[in-house]
Amino acid sequence: MPQRTAASAGCVAQCIIEVGRRSRDRTRGASQEDAVSTVIWIGEKDRQVLDILDEAFAAEPRATLVIPAGDSPTDTELAEAEAILNGAGTISAELMDRAPKLRIIQRVGAGTDGIDFAAAAARDVLVANLPGANSVAVAELAMASLLACARHLPGLDANTRRGEWTPNEWLDQSYELAGRKAAIIGLGHIGQLLARRMKAFDMTLAYYDVFRQPEEVEREIGIEYTELAELLPGADVLSIHVPLTADTRGMIGAEQLALMSDTAIVLNMSRPGIVDESALAEALRAGTIAGAGFDVFSGEPDIAGNPLLDAPNVVATPHAGAQTRDTVKRVFTKALANVLTLAEGETPQHVIG
Repeated sequence: MPQRTAASAGCVAQCIIEVGRRSRDRTRGASQEDAVSTVIWIGEKDRQVLDILDEAFAAEPRATLVIPAGDSPTDTELAEAEAILNGAGTISAELMDRAPKLRIIQRVGAGTDGIDFAAAAARDVLVANLPGANSVAVAELAMASLLACARHLPGLDANTRRGEWTPNEWLDQSYELAGRKAAIIGLGHIGQLLARRMKAFDMTLAYYDVFRQPEEVEREIGIEYTELAELLPGADVLSIHVPLTADTRGMIGAEQLALMSDTAIVLNMSRPGIVDESALAEALRAGTIAGAGFDVFSGEPDIAGNPLLDAPNVVATPHAGAQTRDTVKRVFTKALANVLTLAEGETPQHVIG
C-alpha cells in the first residue's frame, strides 16, 4: 500500500489515531522519494472519507498521500506537496506560499468556493475541478427530497415512531408529482439528470439557464426553455442548480416565491445565498410555499438559528448531496488521475481560467 506520509513519526502516529484502523505496509507502493507526485489532502477528516481516499491511493503507486495531522497543514507537511486535493476549506495565497513545489489545486467536485484564483495564477498554479462527477448523487438526493416534501414523509415518519397512527394528517397537503410543473434553474450535468428523473414521474418540465442547451438536447429530455421571469409563475417545483455568483446571489427572494403555486416545493442542492432563506421560511409558515428541500445553508456548518430549520415541511440535509460511496470513490479516483496527468508532463482536464 502506498505510504501516507507526515512530517514526523509523531505526526504519522497522530494521523493513524485520527483516521482509525489502517494498514501501513511500507514494502508496497511508492515512497515519497520514488513517487511521481506528492499530494496533500485539504478537506474533511471523517474516517469514512479518508478510508476511500486511502483506497484510491492504494491503487496508484505513482503518488504519495499526505494527510495533515491537525486542522491545518504545517509548513513541513506542505513542503513537498506538488498537488492539493481540496474537498473543503480555504486555499489562500498564504497557504500556497507555504507549498513551494505546488503545481495544481485539484477540487474533488464542481464548486471552487474558497480558492484564491488570482493568487494561484500569480504563482503559476493550476486550478482544476471535476464537473459532473457527483451529478448522479446530487440529482438523486434532489429527487428524494422532492418526494419526501410532496408526501410529508418526515412528519409521517415521526408520528409513526411515536405510536401516532395519522395517515391523513397531511392529506390535503400531499400530492402526486404526475402532471405538475417543475422549473429548473441551471440545466448542466445535475439539472439534466434531475430533469430525466422528473420526466419519469410524468412531470411537465421547463428550465432557465444563461447557457441554453441545444434544441436537440431539449427535445430528447422533453424540457422547454423559458426566460426566468416566465419560468416561475405557476411552478409546482423549483430546483436550483447554478453556482453562487454575483448574478445568482439572492436570485430567489420574496418576489420570486410569490409567483409560484402555493403547492410549490423549493429545492436547493447548489449553494447557499442563491435563495433568501428568511423569505422562504416566511412563505412556508404563511402557506404560500408548501415545502423545501435544502442541502446547503448560509453559515454552514454552523447553522444554528437558521430560519429554515423550524419552518414547516423542510427536508434538511448537511451538504450531503455527493456523499455516497460510489461518488466519493469516483471523484477521488478521477482527481488523482488528473493530478498525475500533470505530473507526467501532460495537460490535466477541467483546468479553470
